Amino acid sequence: MRMGTYGNGKLPTIDLKRTGQNIMRMRKEVGVTVRELQIMFGFTSPQAIYNWQNGISLPSVDNFIVLAAVLGTTIEEIIAIEGEDSDDDEETIICPQLLS
Repeated sequence: MRMGTYGNGKLPTIDLKRTGQNIMRMRKEVGVTVRELQIMFGFTSPQAIYNWQNGISLPSVDNFIVLAAVLGTTIEEIIAIEGEDSDDDEETIICPQLLS
């Protein structure tokens, strides 16, 4: 089986910092607090959400689906890929292995 290439031939990498900034910006735009997200996800503390926003970790795929729905957007709009401009309309590739 042959793997396809992306752009310059390198596989895309999720930009954790910009993805976290997107989560924080979108959360504020829809008026949802970190505490409200904590309750929605059933977390005992808000630390996971702060880790997402600070680019320390990413939500699991299941949590990404819920987060996108709560924020009224898509996973593709939340995730930032390294080297891509935020205004870029290019298709975003998500590597599920990175979303743990």
